[in-house]
Amino acid sequence: MAILTTIYLYIYTFFAALLPGVSYNEGMLGQPQTFLPSHVVQQTDKAVSSLLYRGLFKYDIYGATVPDLAETWQVSDDGLVYTIKLKANQLWTNGKEINADDLIYTSFKVTDLSGVATDKVDDLTVRYTLPNKYSPFLSLLTVGIMPQNSEENNDPLHPVTSGDFRVARIEKSGKYIRQITLVSPNNKYDIQKISFRYYTNEDEILTAAKLGEINGYLLSEKKAPDNFYNYEFPVQGIYYALFFNIRNEKLSDVAVRQKLEKVIPLESFTAGQGIRVQGPVSRSVFTDLELEFDRYDPLFSEDLGDLSLTIRVPDIENHVIMAKQIASVWREKLDIEVKVEPIATNDIVSRIIEPRDFEVLLFGQEVGRDPDRYVLWHSAQKNPPGLNFSGFDQVRADRALEEGRNELDNEKRIVHYNEFQKVIVDQVPAVFLYHPFTNFYVSKYIEGVGEKYTFTYADRFLDFENWKYVRTN
Repeated sequence: MAILTTIYLYIYTFFAALLPGVSYNEGMLGQPQTFLPSHVVQQTDKAVSSLLYRGLFKYDIYGATVPDLAETWQVSDDGLVYTIKLKANQLWTNGKEINADDLIYTSFKVTDLSGVATDKVDDLTVRYTLPNKYSPFLSLLTVGIMPQNSEENNDPLHPVTSGDFRVARIEKSGKYIRQITLVSPNNKYDIQKISFRYYTNEDEILTAAKLGEINGYLLSEKKAPDNFYNYEFPVQGIYYALFFNIRNEKLSDVAVRQKLEKVIPLESFTAGQGIRVQGPVSRSVFTDLELEFDRYDPLFSEDLGDLSLTIRVPDIENHVIMAKQIASVWREKLDIEVKVEPIATNDIVSRIIEPRDFEVLLFGQEVGRDPDRYVLWHSAQKNPPGLNFSGFDQVRADRALEEGRNELDNEKRIVHYNEFQKVIVDQVPAVFLYHPFTNFYVSKYIEGVGEKYTFTYADRFLDFENWKYVRTN
């Protein structure tokens, strides 16, 4: 029976890719590299990979972690051992059953799981043993599970997968990939075919939209032809902030940092850029909403004497504009000298971040869905490759971060993370700005694109089963 099912799916996939039918066509920038979860880096590839692979767990449209391939899971009393049992009869696109060996293979190949010991309990059950307690562990198991030997035996753009969609066709022009088509045999989707079409620049994507070649695309600017709606959404897995290098004597005094924060009109400066960041654990059930995240005082001004500062910022137009706005306010309200120095985006990490060569840095950081912020703010992460750019070093914050990742009970974790947030907000190692908007343009003939908790760019497809193509005469 499994063999017949596999043959049917292969035949369906082949003909579904070739025959005309309801299709969603999205324009993509650049060229795809890989859809394997262990290697995927580009945001465009991550979006496709999320449609092809399933994890033990997944995120729903509200951002909550729910089981996907996992049927049951148990955690030991000491919080070190997780025993996960797979649902039975879950198949790869080659007809083979997803099993414990696939889980073990994936854990060896995925960086976030490389330090976790894995043992096969039976064909559907794996025991994960952590070296230390780590309460966000289940969030790591949202990574797409790969079949054994995927890296060694699979085409990275046409792999064996497990999701509702599968790669059906890859079209090339010379050495360049022009289109990758996914299809789904699952009739819960009104649109059972997705084609990703690849272009070299945004102007080509706009032209393709005007010509009707595509009916969806992401764009950095607000540009859309007629018949397209902008389903603008915030990417909450990224926040932009103004980082103070508190190793520098000019910024070592918390009172100075508080004054620099106090004169920035965050609401007006970030309007149109994104949604406001609510501190270091933003817009989460763990966010301490009793804290004051915007301390702007329009009446405050002070002469800070001979202080002079340089704001370094990636050489991207909207970032440079914001840096200049902040510099202007500091000159006017605090009577200090401020320079804005744009840095080529390709150089910002090697020249500025790794050597910590900045006084003030306007930059974006990625964060996880879990409130754990150890790698971003613990004092042990002050030096490269750690991501504590500011050099923040507070015992209370360190202890709260350590306890937060060791505690499994969410109510107790909230207590620890509230303490961490309070210290950050009080000490101002950074001024948190905004989660950026992305412009997601979809043809008016596609309906059902709803609001959802968008943490990554790939989350635009979380409700794809609700999308429908409006048929016209």
